[in-house]
Amino acid sequence: MVGAEAREHSRGMTRSRLFVPFLALALAALSPLAEATAQAEPSEPEAPVLRGHGPASEGGFSHVFTRRARRPEGVQLAFHYGLLQPALLRGLNAAVDVRFGRWVLSYSHGAGLKLPDQTLSGAEQDAGLAVSLPWSTGFGVGAVLVDELYALVDVKLHGVQVRGADVPLDYRTLTVGVEVGYRIFLWKGLHITPVLRFWPNVYTSIDRDGVDLAVGGATVRHEPVEQGAAGFFANVLLGWAFEAGR
Repeated sequence: MVGAEAREHSRGMTRSRLFVPFLALALAALSPLAEATAQAEPSEPEAPVLRGHGPASEGGFSHVFTRRARRPEGVQLAFHYGLLQPALLRGLNAAVDVRFGRWVLSYSHGAGLKLPDQTLSGAEQDAGLAVSLPWSTGFGVGAVLVDELYALVDVKLHGVQVRGADVPLDYRTLTVGVEVGYRIFLWKGLHITPVLRFWPNVYTSIDRDGVDLAVGGATVRHEPVEQGAAGFFANVLLGWAFEAGR
C-alpha cells in the first residue's frame, strides 16, 4: 500500500511539472491572438466635431438644424432684402434685424412700390388710375421659436398715392400684424427666409369705406389699399448675417 501511494504521488508531481510549461506555452500562443483581437475591436467613437452654424460656419452649407431655439453668442446683425418687391411691385424693401438671446428686433423700409393693375378694381383700371406706395416703413419685435423659426409683431406706416386724370390723392395707412419666417443659412452668413405676413389696416387717413374720385366726368370709388390679399402676403428674403459682438 505504501508503495502504491508513493507511485501515485510521483505521477501527480510529474503531471504538475508538465502542466506549468504547457500553460506557459498556451499563454504565449494566445498572446498574439489577443493583441490582434484588441486591434480589430472598434475603439470608442470619438466625439463628433460640431461645425459652426450660420455666421460661425467655416464654409459649405452652413445651416445646422436643431430643435432648440437659436441664440447667438453675442449680438447678431442681419441685413436682408425682399425678392418679390422688385419682381412684382417694381420697388424695393430692405430690413435690418438685431438678435440677442431669443429676442429679435427688426426695422424695414420699402420704396417705389407700384401696385399691379390687376389688384385694382375694374372701374379703377378703366379710369386709368395708378396706385403706388412711395414709402413704407416700420419695425417689429419678436422671438425665435425653434431652430431659426421666428415670429414678429409688426407695426408699419405706409404712404399711398393715387394718380390719374385730375386725381392727386395722397393718404396713409397703418398696419399692425404678425410675421412668421424661417431662416435657412446657405453659406456662412448668407441665408434665405421664406416669410408669411398678416398686416391688416388698423388706421387709414381716408374713410375706411373709401372715397369717390371724379375721373374724366365719371365717379370712381377708391378703397384704402390693403397689404397683399386682405392683409395676407408671402415673400422670400435674401440676406447676410454676422456676429457684431460676443
